[in-house]
Amino acid sequence: MTNIWNERYSLEEYIYGTEPNNFFRGKLDLLIPGKILLPAEGEGRNAVFAAKQGWQVTAFDNSIEGQKKAFQLAEKEDVSITYLIDSYDSANFPFEYFDCIA
Repeated sequence: MTNIWNERYSLEEYIYGTEPNNFFRGKLDLLIPGKILLPAEGEGRNAVFAAKQGWQVTAFDNSIEGQKKAFQLAEKEDVSITYLIDSYDSANFPFEYFDCIA
């Protein structure tokens, strides 16, 4: 599966755009910023939005190409995110807590 997403995300354009998911945006606007975990983050549009809203973002995906684009978008928007490459079934965040998982 990783190769499929790496191929897809290696294109120059952002597959899902650079704006956050509307549902995600609406729900995040109701919360007080804290620490958020974003699994399967892809190209980073939701992670960057959350960081712009003051959240401390940890994201992960299994696509290195998605991670590269997420970091590019974060740099463009002048925010910082933590973005790990990990598998969905073995991701482990010892001693971490999150206020929100989306």
